[in-house]
Amino acid sequence: MTPAQEAEVLTTFDRHMLEATGYIHEDYERIRESAATSLKRLQLWGSLIDKSGVLDKLDAWARAERKSNAGRKPHMSFRTVLILFMMHIDAGDNRYNSVARTLFAQLTPETRAYLGLPRLRGTKRMWYQRYRRSLNRILVLCEPWTVDRRKKATAAEYQAAVASYSEQKRTCMDELINDIIRATVRRLPADIRATYKGNVALDATLIEVVGRPNPGKKYANRERWNVDAMSGRYSREGTHEGTGHEADKAGWEAETVVTVPNKPGAPDTFPVLTTAMTVHQPGRTRHGGRIAMQYHAKEFTRDERHLLMTDMLYPGLTVENFQLPIAQMGYRTVWDIREPHEKDKAIHGTVDDAIAVDGCLYLKWMPELLVNATVDFRRKTTDPRKIDEDTYYARLKRRAPYRVMGKGRPEEDGTFRFYYPTIDAKKHAYVDHATGTEVKRPILKQRTLTVSPDIAEHLPIIKQLQMFELRSDDWHKWYGMRNRVEENNYWLKHDGFTDLGNPEKRRARGYAYQALTAGFAAAVSNMRRIVSFIANAAIAALGETTLRNLRRYDQHDNPIPHP
Repeated sequence: MTPAQEAEVLTTFDRHMLEATGYIHEDYERIRESAATSLKRLQLWGSLIDKSGVLDKLDAWARAERKSNAGRKPHMSFRTVLILFMMHIDAGDNRYNSVARTLFAQLTPETRAYLGLPRLRGTKRMWYQRYRRSLNRILVLCEPWTVDRRKKATAAEYQAAVASYSEQKRTCMDELINDIIRATVRRLPADIRATYKGNVALDATLIEVVGRPNPGKKYANRERWNVDAMSGRYSREGTHEGTGHEADKAGWEAETVVTVPNKPGAPDTFPVLTTAMTVHQPGRTRHGGRIAMQYHAKEFTRDERHLLMTDMLYPGLTVENFQLPIAQMGYRTVWDIREPHEKDKAIHGTVDDAIAVDGCLYLKWMPELLVNATVDFRRKTTDPRKIDEDTYYARLKRRAPYRVMGKGRPEEDGTFRFYYPTIDAKKHAYVDHATGTEVKRPILKQRTLTVSPDIAEHLPIIKQLQMFELRSDDWHKWYGMRNRVEENNYWLKHDGFTDLGNPEKRRARGYAYQALTAGFAAAVSNMRRIVSFIANAAIAALGETTLRNLRRYDQHDNPIPHP
């Protein structure tokens, strides 16, 4: 690499860091390693809070809730509380006691002025109570259920809490955490953002809480076993809603949308970032995925939407609640399909001269053994019709000439358009499934077909439609990208990062507190990954294995611009 090329790489590196953080990398690292209460470190998070738009929303919600100007005045503003909240998540300990210690003994006059703290004296316990009351002003605006969080709820108290549910307050929390997350996504340098191809993964993960899990939804007439009365039971199996197994855990579930690299096998093409989130009780996934994707779509235009990777939970959702809204956003999906039951049939829909099999459209004359390939492969070992893996993959490959191909992304009303393959009776067999006889010269009614959500018979097709043929090479490559959301969950939960996986650090109770913590942890994690992506890109461009200091300084220790 020539000196001029090296200078260009370093100049780009500095520009990216300034766009993302306001500092060149060396200065940013120094600030990140400074005391958690240093002014510049507070300003990193204060600038995000200020630009996110959440403060105006909180003020508006509070005005709408306020019945009069009577009552105790808050010691801290919404801005002060949220900056304290985020800076302590970044520091790895967001417990009330840790925040109280900061307020009592660790702030300087400069940081107190930046936070807008009042000139009050008091013990650490007094600051604990001041912070708790101030944070509760936010939580009460976003807590959907009215229930006493100081004790375990009786059956009657739980029923009353269920009846008190407020969808408006639930939406307030969704707005709050997603505004903060979007503020970090907007820190991506413009030229990196411009490379994004629109691929995302969607998944749900446990936000565990301390204590015994509550009874399942079938036992709503029982007293609660956890002080967090509205938390649910989580199981790794099925829909994640625990039914009473001893391994079930108490907690909430966060559904997250995560950007993935632009193509398989190229992790350096785009950073893995949380772009949207919603939190709900475990297993209550009917609307969560759609809500999370809608918040993602608020930041990314239709031209920035391409593929969505999910596990087999999401194809099982009601088409009106998930698959159709996703199609209307412009996404094509890549997912697995669940194990079939005996009553299941391989064909899950027909339209004109096509049949829907395993999420793709094929000519209706495709031989039956190819139609039933997945069903036959997944049969019980005692079933004589079961086929082995080699036979299965051989049959899948033989489907290719019958594939009806999609034409671009879905339209805004959720309509899909396709075109038929070329009929070649000399090379391929075509069969009439009704009679079992070979069709010598299949005749297509037309060259294209449309799958429309306005036609009821087409909805079962839309429910399972996906971009690639099941188990094809392309399917394996893209479906494997779903692991990026698992990687994202690791970063969120590991104690070396934001430590969201440690319920002991989230002992405060209630949906609002747990959701706020999860959303802010995602925002903190995003900023770390944006910086890591920028630094790794510079390291790769320089041909280095690690980032070394290539900057020169003048006699006054000021950085000299790259030549």
